[in-house]
Amino acid sequence: MNTRQRQCVLILLLTALLASCAGGTSGSVLGSRESCRINAGSGSCEGTFSTLKGTYGKDIEDEAIFSGDAIDVEVQSSVESGPVRISVESPSGEVTFIEILSGNSGTLIGVASGEFDGFEVVFEALDGEATGIIYQITYQVR
Repeated sequence: MNTRQRQCVLILLLTALLASCAGGTSGSVLGSRESCRINAGSGSCEGTFSTLKGTYGKDIEDEAIFSGDAIDVEVQSSVESGPVRISVESPSGEVTFIEILSGNSGTLIGVASGEFDGFEVVFEALDGEATGIIYQITYQVR
């Protein structure tokens, strides 16, 4: 294999690696707390983020969930300041979301796609930063 072919293979491998990381976290949370009750394919998690910056993918881990599973998800949340978008993506790629404005609460009901040992709920601070986020996530594998 010549140098040019090696470079092409390396570029393809790096592109595949980057594509596999798409949709993840590009933000952070500060002051988080969480408590979960998991029961093999169903459960609930309650928690808080003191500060949310950017986009944060919250992973819910459950060993009974497999890649491609459809998971019924309900997220109840409130926000002290800054608008927040909460979303889940179904196995077919459909994104369900809710936007919660400062000082308000809301409920998202949607279907998430199972990943290896869990699924993801995405929290996004629409103005770059939000504070005082409280959430409760309940789920059940279909």
